[in-house]
Amino acid sequence: MKHVLAIFCGLVLLAVSVDFIAAQTTEEVTALVEQTSEDISNNLYQTLAKINMGEHPYKNIDNPALYVFVLDTDLNLIAHFKTAIVGRNMKGKPDVKGKLYRDEFLAVAKKDGSGWVDYYFENPKTKKIAHKNTFVKLVKGSDGREYIVCSGKYYDE
Repeated sequence: MKHVLAIFCGLVLLAVSVDFIAAQTTEEVTALVEQTSEDISNNLYQTLAKINMGEHPYKNIDNPALYVFVLDTDLNLIAHFKTAIVGRNMKGKPDVKGKLYRDEFLAVAKKDGSGWVDYYFENPKTKKIAHKNTFVKLVKGSDGREYIVCSGKYYDE
């Protein structure tokens, strides 16, 4: 009986730990965007390839909900670990409440260089539409062009 109780307690602790790990902090999100921006400035093509392969740190190995994606200034998605959506143009595509949040990514990045954008998106953990906050930063790639580096977090985590 003691072994069953110990296993049960261990499973509960593991479940709680997984929920805790899945939550991103503002600092983790901004640090990932800053690191990725520097990497894109130094070696655009290698960085994009690593993002598309879902490599750490671009998709955090310990916290897969913490990842980065990249748009060009025409709002084409050029890097994401979900490679099936890479290459799609995101201009004018709203969230479930009608907000053109990707257009706002571009506006914030161009106006301020970086900033936060709120919108609604499906939380992969809960499979429900949730309020999300994404940090965006305009960066010049090693090819001389501008890109928008993005990573976000859900308010409910």
